[in-house]
Amino acid sequence: MSADSPKITRSVEDYLEVMYSLEQKQGSIRVKDVAKRLGVKPPSVVEAVKKLSQMDMVSYERYGTIKLKDEGLRIAEIVSSRHKLLKDFLLLLGVDEEVAEKDACSMEHVVDVSTINKLRKFMEFVTVTPNAQDFIEDFRKYSKK
Repeated sequence: MSADSPKITRSVEDYLEVMYSLEQKQGSIRVKDVAKRLGVKPPSVVEAVKKLSQMDMVSYERYGTIKLKDEGLRIAEIVSSRHKLLKDFLLLLGVDEEVAEKDACSMEHVVDVSTINKLRKFMEFVTVTPNAQDFIEDFRKYSKK
Protein backbone atom coordinates (compact mmCIF):
# COMPACT_ATOMS: atom_id res chain seq x y z
CA MET A 1 0.00 0.00 0.00
CA SER A 2 1.23 3.48 -0.75
CA ALA A 3 1.70 6.26 1.79
CA ASP A 4 -1.55 7.93 0.72
CA SER A 5 -3.60 4.74 1.14
CA PRO A 6 -6.34 4.61 3.77
CA LYS A 7 -5.23 3.65 7.28
CA ILE A 8 -5.69 0.05 8.35
CA THR A 9 -8.06 0.46 11.29
CA ARG A 10 -9.08 -2.03 13.95
CA SER A 11 -12.40 -2.44 12.12
CA VAL A 12 -10.63 -3.22 8.83
CA GLU A 13 -8.44 -5.76 10.62
CA ASP A 14 -11.49 -7.37 12.26
CA TYR A 15 -13.32 -7.70 8.95
CA LEU A 16 -10.27 -9.15 7.19
CA GLU A 17 -9.60 -11.59 10.03
CA VAL A 18 -13.19 -12.86 10.01
CA MET A 19 -13.17 -13.17 6.22
CA TYR A 20 -9.91 -15.10 6.36
CA SER A 21 -11.32 -17.44 9.01
CA LEU A 22 -14.50 -18.05 7.00
CA GLU A 23 -12.51 -18.74 3.84
CA GLN A 24 -10.30 -21.21 5.74
CA LYS A 25 -13.25 -23.02 7.36
CA GLN A 26 -15.93 -22.85 4.66
CA GLY A 27 -14.02 -22.18 1.46
CA SER A 28 -16.10 -19.08 0.74
CA ILE A 29 -16.98 -15.74 2.29
CA ARG A 30 -20.59 -14.54 2.31
CA VAL A 31 -21.96 -11.26 3.65
CA LYS A 32 -24.43 -12.99 5.96
CA ASP A 33 -21.68 -15.14 7.51
CA VAL A 34 -19.45 -12.12 8.14
CA ALA A 35 -22.42 -10.28 9.67
CA LYS A 36 -23.25 -13.20 11.95
CA ARG A 37 -19.64 -13.64 13.10
CA LEU A 38 -19.16 -9.93 13.85
CA GLY A 39 -22.65 -9.41 15.30
CA VAL A 40 -23.57 -6.69 12.80
CA LYS A 41 -26.30 -6.27 10.19
CA PRO A 42 -25.62 -7.33 6.57
CA PRO A 43 -25.86 -3.72 5.25
CA SER A 44 -22.95 -2.82 7.56
CA VAL A 45 -20.91 -5.64 6.05
CA VAL A 46 -21.76 -4.48 2.52
CA GLU A 47 -20.51 -0.98 3.38
CA ALA A 48 -17.31 -2.39 4.86
CA VAL A 49 -16.80 -4.62 1.82
CA LYS A 50 -17.19 -1.61 -0.48
CA LYS A 51 -14.52 0.20 1.53
CA LEU A 52 -12.24 -2.85 1.47
CA SER A 53 -12.80 -3.16 -2.27
CA GLN A 54 -11.78 0.48 -2.76
CA MET A 55 -8.66 -0.29 -0.71
CA ASP A 56 -7.96 -3.20 -3.11
CA MET A 57 -8.18 -5.75 -0.29
CA VAL A 58 -11.19 -7.73 -1.51
CA SER A 59 -13.22 -8.33 -4.62
CA TYR A 60 -16.98 -8.56 -4.39
CA GLU A 61 -19.93 -8.63 -6.72
CA ARG A 62 -23.34 -7.76 -5.35
CA TYR A 63 -25.09 -10.88 -3.98
CA GLY A 64 -21.93 -12.89 -4.67
CA THR A 65 -19.11 -14.13 -2.53
CA ILE A 66 -16.25 -12.04 -1.22
CA LYS A 67 -12.67 -12.90 -2.20
CA LEU A 68 -9.60 -11.71 -0.33
CA LYS A 69 -7.05 -10.12 -2.66
CA ASP A 70 -3.30 -10.35 -2.04
CA GLU A 71 -3.02 -7.35 0.31
CA GLY A 72 -6.20 -8.28 2.20
CA LEU A 73 -4.96 -11.83 2.58
CA ARG A 74 -1.53 -10.64 3.77
CA ILE A 75 -3.04 -8.42 6.47
CA ALA A 76 -5.60 -11.06 7.48
CA GLU A 77 -2.84 -13.65 7.95
CA ILE A 78 -0.82 -11.24 10.11
CA VAL A 79 -3.80 -10.36 12.31
CA SER A 80 -4.86 -13.99 12.60
CA SER A 81 -1.33 -15.03 13.55
CA ARG A 82 -1.09 -12.29 16.21
CA HIS A 83 -4.48 -13.32 17.59
CA LYS A 84 -3.50 -16.99 17.83
CA LEU A 85 -0.16 -16.17 19.46
CA LEU A 86 -1.74 -13.88 22.06
CA LYS A 87 -4.53 -16.34 22.83
CA ASP A 88 -2.06 -19.24 23.15
CA PHE A 89 0.11 -17.16 25.49
CA LEU A 90 -2.86 -16.23 27.68
CA LEU A 91 -4.01 -19.86 27.78
CA LEU A 92 -0.47 -20.90 28.73
CA LEU A 93 -0.71 -18.54 31.70
CA GLY A 94 -3.94 -20.25 32.75
CA VAL A 95 -6.40 -17.59 31.61
CA ASP A 96 -9.92 -18.92 31.00
CA GLU A 97 -10.47 -19.70 27.30
CA GLU A 98 -13.39 -17.29 26.83
CA VAL A 99 -11.45 -14.46 28.48
CA ALA A 100 -8.30 -15.32 26.52
CA GLU A 101 -10.27 -15.15 23.26
CA LYS A 102 -11.80 -11.77 24.12
CA ASP A 103 -8.51 -10.31 25.37
CA ALA A 104 -6.53 -11.59 22.37
CA CYS A 105 -9.10 -9.93 20.12
CA SER A 106 -8.47 -6.59 21.80
CA MET A 107 -4.72 -6.94 22.20
CA GLU A 108 -4.02 -8.01 18.60
CA HIS A 109 -4.67 -4.46 17.41
CA VAL A 110 -2.45 -2.57 19.83
CA VAL A 111 0.54 -4.72 20.76
CA ASP A 112 3.75 -3.53 19.11
CA VAL A 113 5.40 -5.83 16.59
CA SER A 114 8.53 -6.03 18.77
CA THR A 115 6.40 -7.33 21.65
CA ILE A 116 4.75 -9.87 19.35
CA ASN A 117 8.20 -11.04 18.24
CA LYS A 118 9.32 -11.49 21.87
CA LEU A 119 6.13 -13.38 22.72
CA ARG A 120 6.66 -15.62 19.68
CA LYS A 121 10.22 -16.34 20.83
CA PHE A 122 9.00 -17.02 24.38
CA MET A 123 6.37 -19.50 23.12
CA GLU A 124 9.04 -21.24 21.02
CA PHE A 125 11.37 -21.27 24.03
CA VAL A 126 8.87 -22.97 26.34
CA THR A 127 8.19 -25.68 23.76
CA VAL A 128 11.86 -26.61 23.34
CA THR A 129 13.19 -26.07 26.86
CA PRO A 130 13.34 -29.06 29.20
CA ASN A 131 11.30 -28.51 32.38
CA ALA A 132 9.55 -25.43 30.94
CA GLN A 133 6.20 -27.15 31.37
CA ASP A 134 6.98 -27.70 35.05
CA PHE A 135 7.74 -23.98 35.40
CA ILE A 136 4.47 -23.08 33.64
CA GLU A 137 2.51 -25.47 35.86
CA ASP A 138 4.16 -24.01 38.98
CA PHE A 139 3.20 -20.52 37.79
CA ARG A 140 -0.44 -21.56 37.24
CA LYS A 141 -0.59 -22.94 40.77
CA TYR A 142 1.08 -19.83 42.17
CA SER A 143 -1.28 -17.49 40.34
CA LYS A 144 -4.34 -19.22 41.84
CA LYS A 145 -3.31 -18.19 45.37
